[in-house]
Amino acid sequence: MRLKIISIFSFLFSSFFSFVQEINYQHDITYAFIENKGQWDPAVLFKSKFDGGNLWIQNKKFVFHFQDFSGIHAAHGNTTLKQEDLDKLKNRQTVIHLNFNNSNEFRIAEKLNPSSNYYNYFIGNDKSKWVSNVRGFNEAKIKNIYHGIDLKLIEDNSKLKYEFHVAPNISPKAIQLEFVGQEKIFIDKNGDLHIQTEIGEVVEEKPYTYQIINGKLKEVRCSFKVDKNVVSFELGEYDKTEILIIDPSLVFATYSGSVTDNFGMTATYAHNGEAYSGGTVFGNQYPTPDNSSFGISSNFTVNQGVYGITDVFVSKYSADGSKMLWTNFIGGGNNNQGTETVHSLIADKNDNLYLYGATSSTDFPIVNGYQTTHGGGTSNLNFGSNGVYHLNQGTDIYISKISSDGHQLLGSTYIGGSQNDGVNYKNNSLLYEDLMTNYGDNSRGEIMLDSAGNCIIASCTRSTNFPIINAFQPNIGGLQDGVLFKLDKNLSTLIWSSYFGGTNNDMINSVKIDSTYHIVFAGGTSSNNLPQTRGTWQSTDNG
Repeated sequence: MRLKIISIFSFLFSSFFSFVQEINYQHDITYAFIENKGQWDPAVLFKSKFDGGNLWIQNKKFVFHFQDFSGIHAAHGNTTLKQEDLDKLKNRQTVIHLNFNNSNEFRIAEKLNPSSNYYNYFIGNDKSKWVSNVRGFNEAKIKNIYHGIDLKLIEDNSKLKYEFHVAPNISPKAIQLEFVGQEKIFIDKNGDLHIQTEIGEVVEEKPYTYQIINGKLKEVRCSFKVDKNVVSFELGEYDKTEILIIDPSLVFATYSGSVTDNFGMTATYAHNGEAYSGGTVFGNQYPTPDNSSFGISSNFTVNQGVYGITDVFVSKYSADGSKMLWTNFIGGGNNNQGTETVHSLIADKNDNLYLYGATSSTDFPIVNGYQTTHGGGTSNLNFGSNGVYHLNQGTDIYISKISSDGHQLLGSTYIGGSQNDGVNYKNNSLLYEDLMTNYGDNSRGEIMLDSAGNCIIASCTRSTNFPIINAFQPNIGGLQDGVLFKLDKNLSTLIWSSYFGGTNNDMINSVKIDSTYHIVFAGGTSSNNLPQTRGTWQSTDNG
């Protein structure tokens, strides 16, 4: 069954727009064109999403990035999958390039209707690429893509549109649209243009072309012409002394019906009643892995057959829940290498937000951190039921601090040794056993703040060289131990840290501070020799 998701794009030519009748559009900022302020490759002007992928508007081209996450959705919450099952559920991706052959440089003339909410990007360890206050826009004008021909991008009622406006006495034959990366391109009996891939297709509906003369709309006969992979327009008679508007519609069709691209993992409150939520997001960044799977002169390719390579998102909402105030993205910059998850959030008295989670990125953004480099670990940890795949480097714990307005990364650090830290899993297998019962059990742990704003983190580790200071248990007890540690509020000083566990698998899931400022923590164990004190309620393991 094929699910059709309609997204319409229109390219309007701004130089002459004042001569034509204005059209009122109903906007949905969810599908707006997000500006590039340095968070993506400089060739990118805007990004927008359609149901089934992303549209990247670059200089002299559009890139349609289809993503099929149906495999991840099938695995989500399923703790019975075997490795061979997981191998079959890798997500699929493909891209189609629409090149504007022989066009001029794309220059943005105007961005209209900015969103009230904004995005902040703390991606990678290059601070020059950290950007804040990134807005989405419902309309954008690009001037003179060909001589005398302008382009306008429009979001209209959750749909995307483009139109070409051709100035008087200018030939539209200059418009040459080259499609690259598809399996097949053809015109059907209705005059619609089909660009097919293994995942989905773009259908350019027969262009509606018209002029407005003396205030009246006059339709002009127009059809597609395909010469190999290059598309142009064949026109009937029209008044060459008036503006010509060519208005095709794009329809995106996916074969999986898979549209969701994020999972929520944790939430907390701000002291003024506003709310934070955090989770993992798939494919929201500009993917540029080293994979020349398409023979095109562009750095935009995708790595086929990977699992869930995720960054972390954090969103802030108004107290009544009616508005998203901002969204932050945080993670490593190499999309083909590092994955992040967020396990716990907490806000301080000024509503600055602290995050605790796990990362396999060696270029995770660090600010004045106690540990500035990734400690290492065992590669290729696949938690299929969570849609998470840690490639290459193993995992470290990370803790980050974001300002209440989302604009600043105030602090950030790794914490970890040479084996995997911050993730819970069975020894010698990635299947679920021991302390793995629910599908989210690999991403447990908690962050807490004391009265001075210092951070206390509960987690787990397999590293025998985890950073240990002033410990009540200085050495790892078994295969996996719980770990408890305290950082100052700037995340630059480790005040104390300790293992906690016996000879098998142990983890700490939660931590609190009682009224006498003692620390209380809880978790799970499969060890029969857990460290104890006298007079405990239950002194032996019941199995």
